[in-house]
Amino acid sequence: MHLPLLLSLLLLLAATDSIEGFRTSASETRHRPSSPLRLSNTPNPFESIQSIFSPKSGSPPSRAIPDAVVDPDYKLAAGFGAAGAATIALDQAGVVGSAFGGFLCLLALLFAVQGTRIRFVFDQDSFELKQVGEGELDDSGENIVVGGKNRWSYESFVNWRFFPSKEFPILVYFKETQTSPDGQIHFFPAFANVDQLNDQFELRGCAQMDNN
Repeated sequence: MHLPLLLSLLLLLAATDSIEGFRTSASETRHRPSSPLRLSNTPNPFESIQSIFSPKSGSPPSRAIPDAVVDPDYKLAAGFGAAGAATIALDQAGVVGSAFGGFLCLLALLFAVQGTRIRFVFDQDSFELKQVGEGELDDSGENIVVGGKNRWSYESFVNWRFFPSKEFPILVYFKETQTSPDGQIHFFPAFANVDQLNDQFELRGCAQMDNN
């Protein structure tokens, strides 16, 4: 066999082996089962920032302040009753002392009755006086002094406090602009729990001037 022909045959065999090898590799690559894609466990650095501007819809809404009915308090009635009885006893049947002592006793009775039948109520937007009914609280009617309902929005409050003090309360005072744009003053005997009243006025954001 001639040398050129032999070299041509060797080159052809080498080229055929290379092609077959390439086909095998390509075939294995095409038919090799691919590994499943996996999500990266690396936290998204923008996730916390995104949550600030896009809060989850499932987050619970803020709760409204629940309505409150202030408990009655009979210390004022008891105090006036004791003062009236003491005045009558110390005056020893004098006309002036007996009259004044009797007046204090009548006030004590009035405060006790009011504490039994009237409630201070705080709802979502207003402060109101209600009357105790049969198993529920009823409308207390119109204000006998200035007229209108005994109901005032918290936004209308200008001032409130207790006289002579929270530690020794006789009167509940507040001023509002709902009844009159110039401000209407109200006074009520403290026949309700003053601590609860104070807490509710503050909780509802009722305006209070510096009374010190």
